[in-house]
Amino acid sequence: MKILIVASNMVHIKNFHMPYVDSLRQMGHSVYIMASGEGADFNIPFKKRSLSIKNLSLVPKIKKILKKERFDAVLLHTTLAAFWVRMAIRKLKDRPYVINTVHGYLFNEHTSALKSKAYILCEKLVRRVTDNVVVMNSEDAKIASEHKLCIGRVLEINGMGVDFSRISINEKQSYGFTEYKNLVFVGEISKRKNQIFLVRALRRLPGYFLTLVGDGEEKDAIINEAKKIGVLERLKITGFTKNVSKYLSEADIYVSASQIEGLPFNVMEAMYARLPIVASDVKGNRDLLKDGLLYRYNNEDEYVDKVRSISASRVDYDMEKYSLESVVPKNIEMYLSLIGKKSEK
Repeated sequence: MKILIVASNMVHIKNFHMPYVDSLRQMGHSVYIMASGEGADFNIPFKKRSLSIKNLSLVPKIKKILKKERFDAVLLHTTLAAFWVRMAIRKLKDRPYVINTVHGYLFNEHTSALKSKAYILCEKLVRRVTDNVVVMNSEDAKIASEHKLCIGRVLEINGMGVDFSRISINEKQSYGFTEYKNLVFVGEISKRKNQIFLVRALRRLPGYFLTLVGDGEEKDAIINEAKKIGVLERLKITGFTKNVSKYLSEADIYVSASQIEGLPFNVMEAMYARLPIVASDVKGNRDLLKDGLLYRYNNEDEYVDKVRSISASRVDYDMEKYSLESVVPKNIEMYLSLIGKKSEK
């Protein structure tokens, strides 16, 4: 078959989807990539702001590619690209089979009603060219089913698969700040990841040090806030790094303050590293962690209490079902089965 894999940018493709591209090609399928960035077969410069007029102007270009290439199937990832590509597909007479894999709908109970309605309306606009929706947590499955966001079935998977081979599970290494316990979070520094909450809570955790592994648009705001409240000397921001294992091995506790998740890679990697975890009680996190490890979103009292209550240095979690080796073959079998049933009709 001729298959197109779509995401907003090549970083997302490289981080999550190359095992799928490689496996499908080894099976004899012709696989192409549409994304923004070097390395894409079809470099489409998606703009980060979803409803940008510049994204609307991309629709004719995408339609022209789809009409010429005549793909058997389109596998969609990321909210922005998935929407605009389906807007192009709406204008095709002879369209491919379309599967939208949702890495977390960008709304939940903490999102404004107006924003939630806008996202749902966008999904309903492209429902008639969405054959299946694939989700990674139970709440997104409920959203897709209740709002009928596809023609066919809504399916739930154990994420896209995590490469645990790059994560060490050794006992904790010395961080160099022996008077502090080290709190660690890995991920893009953004409003959605809500790291500023973790920084502000440091005021009430004098015996703790916070390491934010990553970079992002909110970095300066977080540094300014840390200076303002007097915790900058207990904050480290690493910038982008591929050596996540190093920082996990230096952690005492893994923490997360995210507003929304799909099925978070960073939390799964921390679980594989056997770290005790304190995370916000939001979709995605709920699917991975038990109630005792969760605190109400943005509730500083609960967060501080749970961090202080952690006594174990390492915790055992069952992570095999989320591994790359387990997940990728199952997901590929599911994708091909869905596409194959359509082609038989």
